[in-house]
Amino acid sequence: MSLVNDLSSFAATLVRLGRGMYPAITAEHRAAPKPRREDLKKLGGKVQVPYLVDPNTHTRLYESDDIIDYLNERYAKGHHAGWSLPIPSLLDDIDSAAASVVRLGRGTRCRAQHARADLKPLTLYNMEGSPYCRKVREALSELDLEYIVRNLPKGSPKRADLKAHGGKMQVPYLVDPNTTREMYESDEIVAYLDAEYGPARRTAARRTPSN
Repeated sequence: MSLVNDLSSFAATLVRLGRGMYPAITAEHRAAPKPRREDLKKLGGKVQVPYLVDPNTHTRLYESDDIIDYLNERYAKGHHAGWSLPIPSLLDDIDSAAASVVRLGRGTRCRAQHARADLKPLTLYNMEGSPYCRKVREALSELDLEYIVRNLPKGSPKRADLKAHGGKMQVPYLVDPNTTREMYESDEIVAYLDAEYGPARRTAARRTPSN
């Protein structure tokens, strides 16, 4: 099943023509907000994603096209994130939807029935266009786990941070402050997340009497 999983994730990357693998802008690390679904309606008035909260400018935005335009205007510094050729927004939406269809909707449904409020956010060193990183992001989403993304597209100077931290430049790389576990390899990460935070583990934890 791992091979099938890899092939469909590769197919999603091909459908998106490698979007997210190379940076148009190499900006310094910025803090990311951490709203959850139950907080989203309070923040923006409705449960709709994507929703961007920029604490640097106190900007809040729905709608992917508006968010991309804002990010390019605010942070591109003369460059432009997006396709190298002009692509109509509708075609981009269809292409992005096709990538989700290839993955059969992975990452869109929560498998964790009971959220744990005592968990610290995990950290994922990530490259958006990587099929291996995609599998990990889907698992994190399905398990309703908060996580901080350290995006490392090809050419990013921040890649040196991962090499210094983990010993080599390879993504995905997961850091879990709740268990002090750190690891490379997408299949190992997904298996670890399911074992540590999956429905079976959470059910067992609820049934275990406290001392």
